[in-house]
Amino acid sequence: MKEALHNYFRNIVGPHHGWMTLLSFFVTALAIFVVATQWNINSDFKELLPGDSEAAQAMEEVGQRVGSGSSLFVVVDSPQREANREFATVYADALRELPHVALAHFHNEKEFFEEHKLLYVDVDDLETIHDRIKERIREQKRRNHPMFVSLDEEDDESEEATIDTSEVDERYEELAHQDYREYLEADDGYSLTIVVRFAEASTDLDATSRLLDEVRQIGEDLDPASYHPEMELEYGGGLVHRERQYTSIVDDIVKSALFTIVGIFLVISLYFRRFRAVALVLVPLIMAVLWTFAASFLIFGELTTISVFVFAILLGLGIDFSIHLLNGYDRERLEGKQPLDALVECYGSVGKATIMGGTTTFATFVVLSFAQFRGLSQFGQVSAMGVFAMVMAMMVTLPALVLTLQKRWPHVPNKEATVESFAWFDRVFNERQLARFSPGLLAGAVVLLGLALWQLPNLHFEENFRQIGEVETPWQRMDSTSDEERALIEFKRDTRRISHRVADRALEVRAQVDPDSYVPDREQTTTGQKYTSALSGQHSSTPTLLLMDDVEEAATVHRHLERVEEEGGLETVRSLASIHAFMPGDEATQKERIEVLEEIAHTLETEDLSDLDEDEQQRLEDLRSLVEVGPVTIYDMPGWAKRMFREAGPMAQAPAEGEEFSFEYLIYVNEAIDHMVGDEARQFLGEVQDAAAGSGVDVRIGSQSYIYTAMLDEIRYDGARMLGLALVLVFLLLSFYFRSVLRAGVALLPLSIGAIWMLGFSAWFGIKLDFFNVVILPVVIGIGIDDGLHFYHRYLDRGRGSIIEVAHHVGAAVGMTTVTSMIGFGGLAITDYAGLQSIGYLAMTGLACAFLATIMVMPALLWMAEKYEWTALLPDHQWRKG
Repeated sequence: MKEALHNYFRNIVGPHHGWMTLLSFFVTALAIFVVATQWNINSDFKELLPGDSEAAQAMEEVGQRVGSGSSLFVVVDSPQREANREFATVYADALRELPHVALAHFHNEKEFFEEHKLLYVDVDDLETIHDRIKERIREQKRRNHPMFVSLDEEDDESEEATIDTSEVDERYEELAHQDYREYLEADDGYSLTIVVRFAEASTDLDATSRLLDEVRQIGEDLDPASYHPEMELEYGGGLVHRERQYTSIVDDIVKSALFTIVGIFLVISLYFRRFRAVALVLVPLIMAVLWTFAASFLIFGELTTISVFVFAILLGLGIDFSIHLLNGYDRERLEGKQPLDALVECYGSVGKATIMGGTTTFATFVVLSFAQFRGLSQFGQVSAMGVFAMVMAMMVTLPALVLTLQKRWPHVPNKEATVESFAWFDRVFNERQLARFSPGLLAGAVVLLGLALWQLPNLHFEENFRQIGEVETPWQRMDSTSDEERALIEFKRDTRRISHRVADRALEVRAQVDPDSYVPDREQTTTGQKYTSALSGQHSSTPTLLLMDDVEEAATVHRHLERVEEEGGLETVRSLASIHAFMPGDEATQKERIEVLEEIAHTLETEDLSDLDEDEQQRLEDLRSLVEVGPVTIYDMPGWAKRMFREAGPMAQAPAEGEEFSFEYLIYVNEAIDHMVGDEARQFLGEVQDAAAGSGVDVRIGSQSYIYTAMLDEIRYDGARMLGLALVLVFLLLSFYFRSVLRAGVALLPLSIGAIWMLGFSAWFGIKLDFFNVVILPVVIGIGIDDGLHFYHRYLDRGRGSIIEVAHHVGAAVGMTTVTSMIGFGGLAITDYAGLQSIGYLAMTGLACAFLATIMVMPALLWMAEKYEWTALLPDHQWRKG
């Protein structure tokens, strides 16, 4: 390796450093162009699952058949209902003209159901109505007979009796189609919601943003203020949340990048104390990050929300290489070597450890790339490419840039400042202090190790997505509120609740006293409150879909789910919806009802109704039009009901004859839980799966709850497996590098101790594991191993008696690389995305613990080895100072 490095620097870098520098900048310019034109982020959790995952395949089928599984809710808000309805009519028509809009709906016309009202009434109730009609006609004829004389009070009391159908009307109000308001208006009447669904299931955040911009532009072009001066348009639902997520990610990228670059700039400036060093460190790093992004977008086409932040990790990781190499180069220059000779010597000594550190880090990322969980695998693949790009930048760009700048602006290191720095360090930490404190340091490390192991049972995996990134410190977990204070808080809460009820009742009385002048207060003030009130639980922005391939099977499944729901077997389900819910029973049920309706029609046709008063005659005439109905099928349902269940995807089922689209094969299940809470999602999914299986029909379930629970299961399995593989691989690489299993264990010891400290501290401090930060555990191994590796390699290279010198030179560099790596991960911790925050917190904890373990354990352990002649751990030669 030394000979290869010598030839490389003498024959390539030395003569051609200028061209190599220009080539690096040219490739970087191409990378910037690729990133700018190919930038694409996918935030869909489905894309994090393996391709053969049942949950992912079901959601893929949903996208292929239905189109977008998420809805856009457009809220039209003004104080005037009619203005809202008029504008919504025009707006919805304009949206329906767009080829990618599958649904734009706000008006549930009830005419069909009013005309077929009696077809939804049970046979027993219809017979009761028929009996009452016949009884009323007979009673009135008896009363109108000239010989009729009332002999008791009951006859007198029934004189004013009419045909009572109130019971039937109550049952009618409970039918499925009555759950849908005629207009999707909020309870306070100030807003109306248009439900919009798209034909394409796009998970591309940039494409989603463009789609929503088009919808908004159409709304603005229609000039809402011309319908009412106070009219405003608001947008909500899953797609808007995804767009906000995209905007937040872009903002977080900028924020994280600025924090990382500025933080690294300041730290390097303080460490090297010259601007040239800052440029030499940062320029190759930024180039390597851009090369990585360009290659990633060309290979994968898009990055997940985890992978896109790999730049912060690579900056923190790559700077380790830069600092160690530049620090080694400065040391060789201080010893009087010329720039090219210094590079050759530096890369021949420090470079070996740096390359080995890069190899171990690269290996951990390669291990991740084989994970089944795509969130891990793509992150590993992108990171592995990033490490390779970093190594290339360190081997090509950094030495070329060093020589180019040296040629243009010669620099001579300040040897006096370095000697002075070493003298200060020698006063603080020398052989005497090392011998004095080594046993205590080792004992302290063991005590901390015991405390960490004691805390490990308190380390939990967070399955509630809403709480990811939240840190509950020990003092926050201590509840110091007294019983009296809790009672006072509860009393105040009850008082507010009573006052709100009194205020609501006062408003109701005010509305009854003078309804014409009464203007109701707004009850729904936020966009979410407005569309939630309007939809009344009948629509969800991300519903669970059940897919079938046969119409009769779909009807069977729906009837079975309704029975299970009535029996209380679907506690986590808010509502079920399908075209079959609008049907007045199957063919046999309708036939029985129609027979009774025909009997009623016959009675009305043959009986003389002239004895009844005018009101009753009119009621029976109205009834006559309702009983003259025939059987209906799902294809007779009104258009709006069909459109609710339209399949608009590229693989939609073929429509039935005479229909524009298929709608018969879907069942929407709207959950009453938060599908991003693990326990709730598992319960909901279990109930739906059990109910669907009980129908005896092959049902595919596409659900965000299914996706989330599958993702949790995958990351738990893959995370533990990848962590174990990474440790084994790193140990094997170190054994190969040191040609000794024992020495590999010594280099790995600080990381092992630091990892246990990290987990113990996280358990105590309230940092929980989750499916985001589990990704970073193998990464912490790859990065954290550098500390012990560089320290031990430098010690073996220098010789016995060099612990203080190694602690000065390598310890300072290791400390600096730890700080800069923590700054890189700190760029994640300051983002607004909770998952990235959790990665940042755990990574910074891990790096700090690995560094602390290195400076506490390595000098003390090597001192013990020298004292007691543990020759297997010691170098073969003695260090000669100076």
